[in-house]
Amino acid sequence: MTDKELQILKRYFPEAAIPMVAEAYSRARFNLRFKRPRTSKLGDFRAPRNSDELCTITLNQDLNPYQMLVTFVHELAHYQVHFNYPKRRLEPHGDEWKQTFTQLLLPYLKPEIFPEDIIQALHHHLQHIKASSTADPNLAKVMKRYDKKVEETLTVEDLPEGAVFQLKNGMTFKKGPKRRTRYQCECMDNGKTYTVSGMAEVEK
Repeated sequence: MTDKELQILKRYFPEAAIPMVAEAYSRARFNLRFKRPRTSKLGDFRAPRNSDELCTITLNQDLNPYQMLVTFVHELAHYQVHFNYPKRRLEPHGDEWKQTFTQLLLPYLKPEIFPEDIIQALHHHLQHIKASSTADPNLAKVMKRYDKKVEETLTVEDLPEGAVFQLKNGMTFKKGPKRRTRYQCECMDNGKTYTVSGMAEVEK
């Protein structure tokens, strides 16, 4: 790993995790790219189209260091599954991916890397793994505590029932009752009913 690559990792990941992240990156040798924020995903894994190309892992550059690390491990698990089961068509977040993600994440669950509240949330998350950490309301809520300008962030969960709000995609809703982890909301633009995550950020 070059000094420039190491400096990039230090910019985005918890300091105590840098040696492990650097080792994983150097051993696997994939393209690692940091992208502008995407509302639809925190990161992704892309298999190469040709045998002479490298796989690519992309991560949103606005993630806090702890969310960045979990997302990196999430995508690294996709990378491992891609090579461990080359001739099988698997579910993207099936048992093979869940087992790999758990094995890769556990070594990072140390107090020198993550705050205690995140470690507890991640242990619970590994018992009920979702396709994305944002799909786990408890983990998403704990992670958000470490976002920059967290005091300026307002989510659907913070609003009273009946409140009218707008999401970042421009759609306007009226908040309805909670259905498990999501809220049943009426879209003011077309009159249809949608379920909206309680952790979805409200546009001010």
